[in-house]
Amino acid sequence: MNRKISRNRKLRDDGAVRVKTGGQWLIKLLQKKDVQFVFGTTGAGMPDIQDAMVVEKPPKWIQGLHEFVSISAAAGYALASGREGVALIDRIVGTQNAVGAFYGAYMNCSPTVILASSNVPGVPMETGAVELHFSSHQSLMVAPWVKWSTQVNSLETLPEDIDKAFFMALSETTGPVYVTLRQDLMARRISRGRISQNFRPFISRTVADDETIEKIIKELVSHDHPEVLVSHLGRNPDAVGSLIEFAHAFGVSVKERRFFMNYPTVDSLHLGFVSRYTPPQLSRATDLAIALETGLLPHQGFGKKIDAIDLASDPFHRQDVYAGGDYGSSLFPALARAACDVGQTLNRIVKMGRGRLTSTDSARIRDRAETIAQTHEEIISEWRESARRSYESGKLDDFSIGYVINKHYSRSPSLRWVNGAASSWETLLKTVEVDRPGSYFGNPSGHLGVGVGMAYGVALANKRYGSIRSYRRYKTGRIAGPEYPVLCTVGDGDAIFGNISSALWTCSHYGIGVVFAILNNACWAAEWTPIEESSQHWARDSRDFEFLDIDQPRIDFCQLARAFAVETMLVKTPQDFDSALGRALKLANEGRPVLLDLKMEKFTKSRSVVL
Repeated sequence: MNRKISRNRKLRDDGAVRVKTGGQWLIKLLQKKDVQFVFGTTGAGMPDIQDAMVVEKPPKWIQGLHEFVSISAAAGYALASGREGVALIDRIVGTQNAVGAFYGAYMNCSPTVILASSNVPGVPMETGAVELHFSSHQSLMVAPWVKWSTQVNSLETLPEDIDKAFFMALSETTGPVYVTLRQDLMARRISRGRISQNFRPFISRTVADDETIEKIIKELVSHDHPEVLVSHLGRNPDAVGSLIEFAHAFGVSVKERRFFMNYPTVDSLHLGFVSRYTPPQLSRATDLAIALETGLLPHQGFGKKIDAIDLASDPFHRQDVYAGGDYGSSLFPALARAACDVGQTLNRIVKMGRGRLTSTDSARIRDRAETIAQTHEEIISEWRESARRSYESGKLDDFSIGYVINKHYSRSPSLRWVNGAASSWETLLKTVEVDRPGSYFGNPSGHLGVGVGMAYGVALANKRYGSIRSYRRYKTGRIAGPEYPVLCTVGDGDAIFGNISSALWTCSHYGIGVVFAILNNACWAAEWTPIEESSQHWARDSRDFEFLDIDQPRIDFCQLARAFAVETMLVKTPQDFDSALGRALKLANEGRPVLLDLKMEKFTKSRSVVL
């Protein structure tokens, strides 16, 4: 039977393929997009799609236990692979469960194609299947958090609808799209379908015009202390090298909101991180801010005496305001502004600028770079010393945890880090010296739990569906490819909110090498500052923080993980963490998930979590 199915896969010259149902036609369209994995949860509205996946491989079905986690995983896969992540969920109920994940994928600029089944009242299935969960507003629920949405109302438009969905997800600014698939159409019996020749279209890059670039070069040279503020640029790993070359070509310092690895921490022009929550604090002498995919809310600004240049792929900055929404940022005053591919535009600025710099300009740039390098060394030396002292003290806190992660990150060239630890975010960024583009993924949405699912999607980014080698493997399929272990740091509240149990089961079931490091401080620690800053301070003054406690009982994540046959390790000291993380990464390299429960002191004292 398998050989016969294989022959039927061949695409005919007129684009026609042999299929028996609308669902099988859909899967063949996904095959032509070279989709390897579909993330999702099983539902009664999509049986004909999943039925077709039994005989059409790839893609490989990655079963989740909740739609929120599955879509987060598809988003993580897309970010780490540079390809579209594909998810399949069930009708309005699945969409409702996953709204937060849509938001997370949108704010992360993740090119994710989300397919959802739907039912239309009065349109019965040929199979006699029961219709449920009708909704005329299914797409409206997620409209603010997708780039484009449609409902497939005719099988005749199916190839074009899928083509457009994939194109929209990958075109700048990348992001999620939402396609609803009527169950009656997926169940319809047919004898042939067609596939357009536009399988993976080339997407042109937009570069700022020469007049704008010449203006930018002039401002870079005429200002005394230009500084880059960058947010999302590192979502395109190739753009990191462009920024490094740009910064050194013009002697420009760099600060970042690190949701992606935008710039190497150890580079001599890196001057640290700016807050996610408050207006960016640039260096005191800065007189020109170069904002790269960085937005500001209306009441925020760079400072009265600071000029600005604004480069972004989206002129409205909808996705690069931390925990923002569909408003996006305001259009702050700028000497030059361009909607463009920022990485390619930086390359063009460097190329044109080198032919326009005088010997005097070059000398000024060298002097600027030397001064910045001195400041950089002072900053990073202070961070390193704080981390070392914390580790040697034997106290398990943010600094000592970062110290250990940095040690193993530097020794593990294939390690990728997904960071969802909100209250520890500042310290971890300072102590883990990330220098590999595409190896760090944060959470600009501010929606708790997004990182939990993202982690196993990231871990699958370099894998493909392999051949079936035995009947036993026929049931689960085989996932082939190199291991890229993932370290996922999350708080205890973040883990529960992100449905850690679903992620643990999926990783255990498919053999996905993720190390979940739970920073267990028995508190919604990231929310401490807002509670303290209430107008009357009643909770703070009475020391009544019941709204923040995750205690009595404190969650035992090791017991939870054992229920899913996941290796667990309890960590109480930095030295424990060092040893445990080394063992855990070895297991992850073998495709085995691990959970580390880091029992930190209960978070009970006031401290700010912003930079």
